[in-house]
Amino acid sequence: MNTPAQVDPSAARYARARWSVVLLFALACMLTLTYNGAFFDEGIYITAGIRTLEGHGRADGYLTWFAGSLLWPVLAGIGYQLGGLVGTRVIAVLLSTVTLAAVGLAATNLFDAKVGFWATLAFALNGPFVAVARQGVYDGAALMGIAVAFWAITELARRDHRGWLLLVAAAYAFAVFSKYPTGLMILPLVALLLYLRGDRGLTDVPMLAFVGGAMGLAVFVPLRDQIGVFFDWRLQNRPGFGVPVSVIIFAIVYLSALPAALALVGWLLSGDRRKVATILIACLGIWPIYHILAQDPVGTNKHLVLGYLFAYPLVGVTLARLWGAHRSTILHRLAALTITTALAAVGFVQIRQADQAFPNLTWPANFLAARVVPGDTLLINESWPITQVLYTEGRILTPWDVYDTYRVLTEPTAPAICDYDWVVDVRGSYRWPTEIQEALEACTGYTRVYSHVTTIVNPGTDFAYISYPVETVIWQTTAQRSVQADDPAVVQAITEEP
Repeated sequence: MNTPAQVDPSAARYARARWSVVLLFALACMLTLTYNGAFFDEGIYITAGIRTLEGHGRADGYLTWFAGSLLWPVLAGIGYQLGGLVGTRVIAVLLSTVTLAAVGLAATNLFDAKVGFWATLAFALNGPFVAVARQGVYDGAALMGIAVAFWAITELARRDHRGWLLLVAAAYAFAVFSKYPTGLMILPLVALLLYLRGDRGLTDVPMLAFVGGAMGLAVFVPLRDQIGVFFDWRLQNRPGFGVPVSVIIFAIVYLSALPAALALVGWLLSGDRRKVATILIACLGIWPIYHILAQDPVGTNKHLVLGYLFAYPLVGVTLARLWGAHRSTILHRLAALTITTALAAVGFVQIRQADQAFPNLTWPANFLAARVVPGDTLLINESWPITQVLYTEGRILTPWDVYDTYRVLTEPTAPAICDYDWVVDVRGSYRWPTEIQEALEACTGYTRVYSHVTTIVNPGTDFAYISYPVETVIWQTTAQRSVQADDPAVVQAITEEP
């Protein structure tokens, strides 16, 4: 595949500008990693990663309930050991920087250097993508795998060397074992292979299946006893989320309307690249269709980014045509700058909302870390951000000294509700079910020793984002009480604001 970038005299200038955007993106993300405490999933992956590095990963059974392998948790654990929570997020930023670079390179190969630059700039301003890039969760690793596979397919088409097919297989396997649902993105990858490679694609696809399947089996076979449990449970259980479809649609439209509109314009302007543009824009529909049909609100903002990986080259087409068309005028360029400014403004708002979408449990976790002693048992509803701190600071012997709603309801050996040393109630997304709340209220052996309020932002029932307080309350058993009511540290903690 011969690309215009090879004959465009300004290609080098646009390439330098593209790499400048990539570097600025990485720098901006690195400088803003202390935006909030650990997200619930970050607590899970960091703890699981450290346990795995200590040799307990398989015994703990994470693979029976993780929607991915221990690949990302190990990376998260390494990052945490090097630099705490920020260290884990730095690893995520590095992976996301590769993602951004890969999307820009793919856009350049499919269209030209101008499109590659504008696609990179626009994608670097996308709110959901930047939010994922700065969070230590497995979505960032999965995104990188798919983005690299996308780019490698365009290189395969350009260079006609099947060595690139090995990179496609490896990158796709990395994505899938980071997060299993990412496997759905094989659809656009195969479509691109078949279109860009023509008759050779009919051989490429079986080769990709063979190499990728071999990589998958190499991971699955030794761990099939646990991974099999996860898939067996997932196939037999369809969780209900109680979220109206209208709320899911609202989130999809809010996060996707602007890039989808610009991608549609790019599709209209794609000229002789219309067929490949059709494959790219169709990717925007994969995850919205899934979430609406499944009525599943979980991870919608992150899954949409998988579609953006393929659609943003079309956003680049729109902006490149405005900026550098043969008959471009000052009004065209002003329009390109206005659209870019709008992307930045919308992205900034969405990033801020994502940063504040969960409570900051740093203060409650630190309060407990100064007082809990090994051997204590804890009952916590929003458990993992606190569990991660207690375990990494050596205040609990294993993560399983902390019980949550699921364990209390499913484990016959769990302590009775009134028999824990500490009870933590985070009155946000993980509120106690009625039966546990009533049982706690009936207990007379707990004394309230700490309270902290943080403000979060989430969509309300009227399809608008609202901010509201989330209170975290800690009780200690009276029988082993170590905190005194007149303890100055307690008074300060209760009145402390984030």
